[in-house]
Amino acid sequence: MSKTTRDLLSQNFLWNRELVNRLIRGSSISQNDSVLEIGAGKGIITEELLGTCREITAIEADERLFTKLRDKLTHSQKISLVSGNFLRFSLPTKPFKVFSNIPFSITGEIIKKLLFSPNPPADSYLVVQNEAAEKFVIRKGRNSMLAIIFYPFFDIKVVHNFKKTDFKPEPRVESCLIRLTKRRSSLISDSSLEPYRDYVVYKFTRDRSATSTSPQKWLNDFKTFMGGNDIRAQRKVDGSFGKWRNEEKKLAKIHRTRKDKNWLTLKKSLCKDISDRNPKRGNN
Repeated sequence: MSKTTRDLLSQNFLWNRELVNRLIRGSSISQNDSVLEIGAGKGIITEELLGTCREITAIEADERLFTKLRDKLTHSQKISLVSGNFLRFSLPTKPFKVFSNIPFSITGEIIKKLLFSPNPPADSYLVVQNEAAEKFVIRKGRNSMLAIIFYPFFDIKVVHNFKKTDFKPEPRVESCLIRLTKRRSSLISDSSLEPYRDYVVYKFTRDRSATSTSPQKWLNDFKTFMGGNDIRAQRKVDGSFGKWRNEEKKLAKIHRTRKDKNWLTLKKSLCKDISDRNPKRGNN
């Protein structure tokens, strides 16, 4: 990993074990669960998880932190340590949960990888920037496209607000812990998943009032749309989600201010990393 990429993906680490322990104990994670930790860092969350769950897969991209983590946790048979970029990691095929303090700069990419997976986690707890949380949590008034896309399948909410002093080094931004729970019963049928995604993306890219439409109205309008006989309109909507996702893959989502003097260098570095892991290929 290059220095600029390491800087871009750097984290602010939680240091208070009592706080971390309280958050984990207050989660749904139990002795029967397999847990994935993204960005294990210095291992404070990892060590607290060891006493709570059945097994852990901890991923760390920074080679130096990974080496220290491996040396510290070699005694445990419950943990599998992975050195590498989570965005290149193959998610488990068996049931799992997530508890992580993730790099803020790639929050969106991480959440989309988790929730768009054919086997998403049953429950996820992620430390994120407040601004990022607003893109996924359903609110009164305006909602993002992603919040509406995920709404029928996941219950997403803020469960804890952190102080800046909870981290070392202290971040410049406010942060929180969000919980993303897979609904036991989706609000629409599983067979409607792809058509619903197509419908939401199509509407959001064409209707200015989309952000102010309530989640329930989205569901009602979608059911009306699918129950209609306007085949031409349905054909226009088909494939909208896939086209949007393809465009997303071309973009490096960097949650940084342009005021950072290294912004362009960091952007080029991350774009190169993304290009290296996503070579050009034919249509799948």
